[in-house]
Amino acid sequence: MATSASSISGGSKLDVQALAAQLVAAERAPLDAQVKREAASVKTTLSALGTLKSALSAFEAAVSSMSMLANFQAHSATSSDPEAFTATAGSAAVPGSYSIEVRQLASAHGIATGPYVGGSEALVGSGQLSLSVGGRAFTVDVTAGTTLAGLRDAINNGRGNTGINATIVQSTAGARLVLSSRATGAANALAVSVTGAAGGLDSLAYSGGAPGSYTQVSAAQDALVRVAGFDQTSATNTVAGAIDGVTLDLATAAEGTVHTLTIANDTAAIRKRIDAFVATYNAMQSAIAGLRGYNKTTEESGPLLGDSMLLGLEARLRRGLHDPVSGLAGNHRSLATLGITTDVKTGNLTVDETRLTAAIQGDFEGVAQLFGKTGGIGFRLQDTLDDALSISGGISVRSRALVEQQKDLDDRQKGIDARMQSQLARYIRQFTTLDMLLSTLDTTSAYLDTQLDSLASMTNRDK
Repeated sequence: MATSASSISGGSKLDVQALAAQLVAAERAPLDAQVKREAASVKTTLSALGTLKSALSAFEAAVSSMSMLANFQAHSATSSDPEAFTATAGSAAVPGSYSIEVRQLASAHGIATGPYVGGSEALVGSGQLSLSVGGRAFTVDVTAGTTLAGLRDAINNGRGNTGINATIVQSTAGARLVLSSRATGAANALAVSVTGAAGGLDSLAYSGGAPGSYTQVSAAQDALVRVAGFDQTSATNTVAGAIDGVTLDLATAAEGTVHTLTIANDTAAIRKRIDAFVATYNAMQSAIAGLRGYNKTTEESGPLLGDSMLLGLEARLRRGLHDPVSGLAGNHRSLATLGITTDVKTGNLTVDETRLTAAIQGDFEGVAQLFGKTGGIGFRLQDTLDDALSISGGISVRSRALVEQQKDLDDRQKGIDARMQSQLARYIRQFTTLDMLLSTLDTTSAYLDTQLDSLASMTNRDK
């Protein structure tokens, strides 16, 4: 009986590493697959909730401008001569026409000293100046050797300067120091008093009744505007309060010239708001339809198909959108009365242009009330969206739970990895022991074969 050298030497019969790896791979495959499936489901749901939140947030931005009556009531203000005045109208304005006569513009007080022949470097004397505007004073110490330019800088940089600018204007007669109030209006007149004067500083004293060496460059005066035949003054050229909810910006005075201000409902702005409302609602509705839809052709379902949270949210949105609004005096109690209806196939809003235009032009206040009054469409939808998007809302709560689930799945995967690594080491130890046993048995078998062959040979010789 012949025996190979490798058999006699008892070489290894098993590929221990490959065998152990194959067994571990077979054990971990279903565990990995389950974690992978759950992780994919969590990721898909998180993505779906992110899509939903984004769509709701975009719609909420459009709703927020229509959930309060003041935001919805827009008015336009048109001047018959914008070079004379312009105007803006707020929600409190009332449509109508008003006569406007700009009789006088507000101006800031300005005065100029007499000329200094020596120019900017001429000496002004010494002492202390007290400069005031509208009765609010600050002081400037003038030391011997101070020039006109130095006095200008000392005033502009004076501690506690109450609103006076100083500059130097050159003329053929010499340099003049010009003082001007930073604020317009009759109440902001300038005054200058001098104490401890020497070297001619006393020439800089000034009061409205005794100008001294000064020349008045511009008077301290209020604006004067006649609105609907009644006079109104203002310290600035912006006049608020002459007409409820209207601000006038005066530009040119022309006493005796009467202009017209027209306040009207800003139908274009309202239409723009409604168009944005419809567009963002339809975008939101399309996103929701994709999340909870089912494709019969591909047999694929949306990630939130049958989701109770989404179904409840849709129901609230539909009620807020379509339920009639109670307590309205006009003809408009629902979107349908404006010509805004729902397409039964897509769930999107459609607009009857003719009916909507007629509704806005015919009953502007009624349209505003429908959206913006407490309990109106904008108010109800805002309430629903605030709940849905809040930190304690369903989307945020579920998103946080899914993030925690992701962490748990990561921990499970790490546990599987550690367990399989331990299993691999155990298999390697077991198969190595088996391999050694097989090797020993092979060696023993080879030895016995050799002994039997020798005994057979001896028996044959004895015969």
